[in-house]
Amino acid sequence: MRTTVKREPTVRQPMRFRFVLDGPKYSRHKAALKEMLREHRLAWRGNMTEFVWIGPRDRVRAEFDRDAAKDVTVRATITWDGKAKTPLLNELKTWAFSLRGTTEEVRAPKPSASAAKERSDRLERELDLWDRLHRPDVEALRTAGRPAEWIERDLREWKKAREAKRRELVRTLGDQ
Repeated sequence: MRTTVKREPTVRQPMRFRFVLDGPKYSRHKAALKEMLREHRLAWRGNMTEFVWIGPRDRVRAEFDRDAAKDVTVRATITWDGKAKTPLLNELKTWAFSLRGTTEEVRAPKPSASAAKERSDRLERELDLWDRLHRPDVEALRTAGRPAEWIERDLREWKKAREAKRRELVRTLGDQ
């Protein structure tokens, strides 16, 4: 007899690293950054106010603090996003380190216990309503003369449908 263990699929949280660089150092070495992005096949998707490069596994955003009077960059903040560490991230770390910039991993905030409790309560309310509409009334079916095997089949189908509904609700309530 084979035993299978059902696990909920793990959802990988996106990773985010932020590199903060001195403006003049960034300005002298920005060609190296652009070449690195081009080598890793990131495409420019920004405009003159939003600086974004997007690739199949990475996304890089840049923000610049500028001194308009002197027309110089005071500070550059480069943010890398991805689902897993990539060679580009390692190159960005090395590049930022060589320019004496700061590197930090930005962690996603964990959901609060009250928000998780609220989602759980809402899930139970939704399932309770669904059960009221879809659960077979065993006593009424027996009284009507339905065969026991058919009633058991109806219950099995209802349980499968309920589990599918639960998974759907977990997906939809988790995205909020």
